[in-house]
Amino acid sequence: MNNRRCPYCDSHVVLRSADGIYKKNGSDTMLYVCARYPICDAYVRILPSTKQPAGSLANGELRALRWEAHQYFDRLYQSGIMTRKEAYVWLAAILQLPMSQTHIGCLGKYYCLQVIKESKRLLENRRELKRQSRRLRRVSRDGVYAAR
Repeated sequence: MNNRRCPYCDSHVVLRSADGIYKKNGSDTMLYVCARYPICDAYVRILPSTKQPAGSLANGELRALRWEAHQYFDRLYQSGIMTRKEAYVWLAAILQLPMSQTHIGCLGKYYCLQVIKESKRLLENRRELKRQSRRLRRVSRDGVYAAR
């Protein structure tokens, strides 16, 4: 990545410590950062003990979208709607990408918005299914359906 250019300002990308970028850097995280930082705030962390980026360079707006997309996406398997593996298969199908490219840390704005929208839709459908299930249990218990 050392010979790469920033997709936002076309400056060089440098490998450096996250000190001064992350509020706390207790684990000595390293980042690929736009050489014009902080004027251009694009960066990506590297995977521990490697020089491999954990995604693609992103500015503040895209990092915030990726974070939000992950929050909704993670709830799909944390809530039990599906397993983590099933969630990634679902994500690959939604985005029409091969599994090898299905990483939120690599997605752009459009795809992040799709992940958020589709994850919210599934989570909301689950809430509605739970409401319907509770009503049906009441019906079977009481013998009377009381629509609410």
